Amino acid sequence: MAAFIITAVILTVLALLLLFWGARGGSARTGDGGRVKTNLEALQGEYAALEKNRSEGRLSQAEYEEVRAELERRVLEETKPDTGLEKADRRQRLGTFLFIALFVPIAAGVIYWRFGTWDAFNPEVAQAQSSTGGHSMAELDAQLAHLEQNLKDNPSDVNGWMLYARTNDALKRFDKASAAYEKLASLLQGSARAQVLADWADCLAAQTGNLSGRPEALVDEALKIEPSLWKALALKGTALYNRGEYRQAASVWERILRTQEPGSEDWGNTIAMVNDARAKAGMPQLTETAQVKRLEERPSGSAAASAAAARLSGTVTISPDLKAKLSGDETVFVFARPIEGSKMPVAVTQLKASELPASFTIDSSMRLPGGMGGLESLSRVVVGARVSKTGNLMPQPGDLEGYTPAVSVGSSNLVVKITSEVSR
Repeated sequence: MAAFIITAVILTVLALLLLFWGARGGSARTGDGGRVKTNLEALQGEYAALEKNRSEGRLSQAEYEEVRAELERRVLEETKPDTGLEKADRRQRLGTFLFIALFVPIAAGVIYWRFGTWDAFNPEVAQAQSSTGGHSMAELDAQLAHLEQNLKDNPSDVNGWMLYARTNDALKRFDKASAAYEKLASLLQGSARAQVLADWADCLAAQTGNLSGRPEALVDEALKIEPSLWKALALKGTALYNRGEYRQAASVWERILRTQEPGSEDWGNTIAMVNDARAKAGMPQLTETAQVKRLEERPSGSAAASAAAARLSGTVTISPDLKAKLSGDETVFVFARPIEGSKMPVAVTQLKASELPASFTIDSSMRLPGGMGGLESLSRVVVGARVSKTGNLMPQPGDLEGYTPAVSVGSSNLVVKITSEVSR
């Protein structure tokens, strides 16, 4: 706090000195000098007229001498400085400077006292708040203790365990976070369990400083459940890279690209990781263009037959009040997307708004170039329909949309009802 006050005082003094220095020289002197100059110019004019009248014989020598003596007297008087005006101006400027010198620091202190945060002067308080989002560590510990007691009373509270695990993880209390992730893994199934396993592995790796052993085993288990889970893929690739298995690491990291939008920042960062591993393995660099082309390739042979078996079918409808707003020329996209993680569609088809209500079928052959791995890579998805007024698959304000709950891949007789407008 002392350092802050000293700094504030020094800066205030410097600001005042700059003001005083800029105002030196006084406005009274400037004004007085202007007055003298004007008067002298007038007297010079009168003297010139006097000389002209004498030369033309309009004045006698006695009259000329008398008037010239009067002009000389006036010149002496007009060139005397007005000491009274200068003193008055000096007093006025001094009063102004004293007012500024007192008002500026007092006003700053009052404003900070009213609106500032005095606790910010305390380094311990500032450090605690910066690491806990504005709450003191004591408050956060009290909240965690309360949550811990609730979890003892209700051990199947998934949301509570998730909050407890991730809060302790953020605070680097890895023992408590790891125990909470272990509890969550026993409560969850499917893709949600895979995500928790990846988080648990990440927590253990942060605690021990490496991914070998239990963390990598958890990652492998997560990938068995959700082969396209990006965090598990990232951790698996890192484990392989750290062991010097660069070719395998590059292969694993390339699978992450299927979940990312080509050209995005994440896409570029992943390409850089892949190329680093490829360079160390003596493999050619992977260009973004080549990767896009690879993702657009369709499966063939037995792989194509397997992909075709993954399909969804049903009917798209729209609320009558929304349909009345359409011209009929709008494009309707019908798509399937993962339940968690990336919202990029894995398969998409399109209709015309004039055809609604209409039947639809989605299968793995309708894979979106640059999107995730095909529909066959997922067990459950959300099916959506969007009326696009611009013809763009990405949602725009004013588009109309609707979704099903999570459904199993292979479902038929689905009903996707468009009931809402994309908010602006």
